[in-house]
Amino acid sequence: MHVDIEGATRIARLAAEFDWTWAVDDLEPFCAQAGWELVELRQGGGSIRTNLHVSRPKANMFRRNRSMHYISIFVTDLADLGTPKAEVRPLLVEGFTNLDVALTALLGTATSAEPGPEATMRWDLPKAVISLHLSVIAIYLNLKSPKYQAWMDEPEPEYEDED
Repeated sequence: MHVDIEGATRIARLAAEFDWTWAVDDLEPFCAQAGWELVELRQGGGSIRTNLHVSRPKANMFRRNRSMHYISIFVTDLADLGTPKAEVRPLLVEGFTNLDVALTALLGTATSAEPGPEATMRWDLPKAVISLHLSVIAIYLNLKSPKYQAWMDEPEPEYEDED
């Protein structure tokens, strides 16, 4: 399983330095700077072909109206679903650890970290929230709008039980 550490850190650096407005209009200039191709723009988001060295060089952008919420990027090969989890898991964990080290060297200490089978690391930066996610079949990097992340972080309202 290949992990594109160099590609992931290059994209994280670009995202941290990019002059985001988080409007859909940012997508084409960001893709151009990244060397990516915007394949399709649709109502709920967009499909992007990346230049990362992974089995599925793809990213997806999610939006609402003219505001981009986040871009999700595969930074590892996708595990073959026929491969036993016992073989794939150590490779994913090692890849996640190596990406964590590289991104921490670039971005500093993570703002938050959640260990476990679906571990997450997150860096809250002024222009973008960058997070690394471990799943059962791959590792992906998310670039989020700080405004969207703040909204996602708001606690759920508590409702009084009416007896």
